Amino acid sequence: MHLMEHHIEIDADVEAAYKLCLEVERWPQIFPPCKAAKVLEQDARSQLIELTALANGQPMTWRSRRELFPEARVITFRQVKPSPLLSWMEGVWHFFPLRKGTLVVLEHRFDIKEQLDANHGIQGVSTPQQALEFMTRSVDTNSQRELSAIKEYLEREATPSPATAWRRQFEEQLVIAARPEAIFELLKRADEWPRLLPHCHSVEMVYDDGHNQEFIMTVSVQAGLERIRTVRHCNPSTCVSYFQSEPPPLLRIHTGEWLLEPVPGGVRVISRHLVELKPDKVKQFWGDLRPEEALDRVEKAINANSRGTMQAIQKRLAV
Repeated sequence: MHLMEHHIEIDADVEAAYKLCLEVERWPQIFPPCKAAKVLEQDARSQLIELTALANGQPMTWRSRRELFPEARVITFRQVKPSPLLSWMEGVWHFFPLRKGTLVVLEHRFDIKEQLDANHGIQGVSTPQQALEFMTRSVDTNSQRELSAIKEYLEREATPSPATAWRRQFEEQLVIAARPEAIFELLKRADEWPRLLPHCHSVEMVYDDGHNQEFIMTVSVQAGLERIRTVRHCNPSTCVSYFQSEPPPLLRIHTGEWLLEPVPGGVRVISRHLVELKPDKVKQFWGDLRPEEALDRVEKAINANSRGTMQAIQKRLAV
């Protein structure tokens, strides 16, 4: 058996940290290694979840049964369908209240398969020793990144700072006379966008399992070209939710969703956004603008792209 432990101190409430760990389907938006997360079963005391994450840059999928102990702020887990190199893995999340903040401790215990499957699909691994080195490196790297992401997210959310003055939600919408399935397909096929959208130059698809995607898009802006890295979850015919793991330089946060609502005569397509700007970058690019003025400019630009996308879809489906 191999045991690994990681921990981090977070300047945030212990209940907030525990709750965030329960909200599994938000993990792809928060944890960099996590590309897809589903809750398959859930009750007050347990969860059955399925995760897809990058392990040393290679995708792995597994299922885990999690037992929940809210009174002790403890979550135990065991892989019921382990990832390809493991005979088993289990562990525990501990959340300890400190005088100021929370200590999060993440433990993993696991064993490598004595005989690896010939088609396990992990490049560069052919022996149990290589599998152990691969999994040790993966657990160490991903655990550190996950804990750091929890800390960054909770401390940002808990800080009553002027950052909220630089944050805004907004939306753009258009009714399109078409079937929701047809509209959804064009929204989902990001690899086709360079041929559909005037402002999109290229899309490099990093990961796509049919429901979850990660891609790098190069788009036109006033200053030239920008590369934006996006992670998305596609819920067939109803919505596409996303966050930009590498947003444009002006933005600290950009999350959003495409919603499809059937209405008389077609489908109302709604493009919603939440953005938060970086004040230092605003000053660098635009000088001494007030938050409202800078947000007005960003909202106008993003809504123009959303409107252009919807109009391009409308034109394509009218053919």
